[in-house]
Amino acid sequence: MNKQREIWVDNVKVVACVLVVLGHFFQSITQADVLPTNDLYRWFNQTIYYFHVPLFFICSGYLYQKLSVVDDVHSWGRNVLKKLVVLGIPYFTFSFATWLLKTLFSSTVNSQIGSLCDTLFIHPVSPYWYLYALFFVFLITPTFRTKTMARIGLIIGLAFKALGILEGHKIQSVSYILSNEIWFVIGMCLSVFEFRSCLDKIGLLVPTIGGVLFLVLSIDVYMEGTDRGSVSFLLGLLACSSIIVAITKIYEKKSQSILFGILAKYTMPIFLMHTLFAAPLRIILFKLEIRNAAPHVIFGIAISFIGPMIAAVIMNKSKWLEFFLYPGKYIKSNIRSQ
Repeated sequence: MNKQREIWVDNVKVVACVLVVLGHFFQSITQADVLPTNDLYRWFNQTIYYFHVPLFFICSGYLYQKLSVVDDVHSWGRNVLKKLVVLGIPYFTFSFATWLLKTLFSSTVNSQIGSLCDTLFIHPVSPYWYLYALFFVFLITPTFRTKTMARIGLIIGLAFKALGILEGHKIQSVSYILSNEIWFVIGMCLSVFEFRSCLDKIGLLVPTIGGVLFLVLSIDVYMEGTDRGSVSFLLGLLACSSIIVAITKIYEKKSQSILFGILAKYTMPIFLMHTLFAAPLRIILFKLEIRNAAPHVIFGIAISFIGPMIAAVIMNKSKWLEFFLYPGKYIKSNIRSQ
């Protein structure tokens, strides 16, 4: 198995992470009445959810298939144990930190939170629900040994998605599997079918057209109010494919850019800690009676990225602290962390 890093995976994660941060940030300041909830905000907030988290699942599925072999009971158990640590440590750590922050400052936060047990096990908070959901996806998904298995896995993933759209489910873990298994399997299939070899005759014009078409259709869906499950999935598929193809072609014969390289290095800390920096800053600005939108937006976005990066550098100085970010670095396993 080739364990060399792939630029397109890192950069797709960066795009997804930036959109997650911006989505959460603008949600928070509109809920706090710093900015109005106009049509531009509503369209942006609705549209990014079609594809930003699916991009994370696709990248995870791709790396899982490429770097792991999970096709029997022994390898499955070993993989589940590893994912319980690799995903569970940051999930429980930062979910608890968020719960504590919202509980201690319940009078100043935008949204209230339930009990600790409910937060950790029943209704995970954003953005940590992704780690929660990813663990359950790993729990049921073996790696594919053949292309036939990949095709069957894709059909099962589509069936899960259809069931999730038609039925939904009250059990959170089951709901996450039904909704997101398809994205994870799509990522696995990209590895099995070596999708990059299929892009030789495709230029940037194709993903550009796909991106423009996505924007036009997403605006139409927003204006018409037809944001149904099947429509959301198809739009997400169009956006994800356009972004992945575009980034793959752009970096096909060039080295990593400086900006993307820096952000790729800190994607995990930014994902885990952006709300833990942005929310306290907003509270401080309110305490100082600063309600003008400009400082909230400028400093809020800046601290959402810079704060976690500085925290990661500090945590990197201590194995005990870094363990909460990257526990996979400190456990022994033959299965590499995704």
